[in-house]
Amino acid sequence: MKTKHILICMLAALLALTSCSDDDNTSPTPAKAVLGEWFTQVNTNGVLDGIPYDAYALLVTFQEDGHGLFTQYFFKDGKLVNALGSMTDYTVDSNGNISIVVSEVKVPLGENVHIASDKLILDMSRFNLRGLTLVHPTDTHKQMIKEWDSIVEEWGGIGGDGSTTATEVTDEGASEPARVRNR
Repeated sequence: MKTKHILICMLAALLALTSCSDDDNTSPTPAKAVLGEWFTQVNTNGVLDGIPYDAYALLVTFQEDGHGLFTQYFFKDGKLVNALGSMTDYTVDSNGNISIVVSEVKVPLGENVHIASDKLILDMSRFNLRGLTLVHPTDTHKQMIKEWDSIVEEWGGIGGDGSTTATEVTDEGASEPARVRNR
């Protein structure tokens, strides 16, 4: 009897693993579709921390564990003048709507966030940006981001005013002060 019960359980488990058809896997689920890096760069005017800018770039990264990172780059006359960044938490509902929350301050990164035609669309009211469209970064974008990150590191990291907190790389992750640095 015990052997029969074990065989039935094994058969049920095998059927559960093989019950999906190939058609079920033709398009990624909303959560899988969002994974990876998304990038945009736009011309827009504003002032951040007393520093005027005329262009803006945004890099958002989504990890499988529901966490991510955003980095904002601000430019004046083609020169990087400011940068912000923070860890994020995100969720994707069954309709594909994405909620991105800045981890430390629990504030939404944007509104009306969703994926359409392999593009991440969001509104950022704080910067008067509506329908901001992000795509997966090209190799050229990745090279620009690498150069911008080098400049930010020369400033002493995001913050750049000497108030950054240095941390070691450990299995425990970064402390809260090391996660958010505002310039």
